[in-house]
Amino acid sequence: MSESAGVPEPDFEQLHEAVERLLDETVDREEALELSAEGLRVDVPIRFGEDAPRARWGFDGDVTVTVEGVRGPLREWIELHEDRIVESDD
Repeated sequence: MSESAGVPEPDFEQLHEAVERLLDETVDREEALELSAEGLRVDVPIRFGEDAPRARWGFDGDVTVTVEGVRGPLREWIELHEDRIVESDD
């Protein structure tokens, strides 16, 4: 559980799939994503792993995000990155 938010830890498999779908759809649409928020607070893991420490990010205002590029295997890159972290810990 995230101590500061009191919510269960995210399912990393579902998180990977959601990010991959979001990026794919954004690249395909070639349109900007726009967000307006007030008092938005998110606990963001500082590194991968269930026990990773969290940083609290806050946001008040508007943001526009554009994504340019080619659809690619984000999941494979994330898994490679996680494998490299595990190897460096050994």
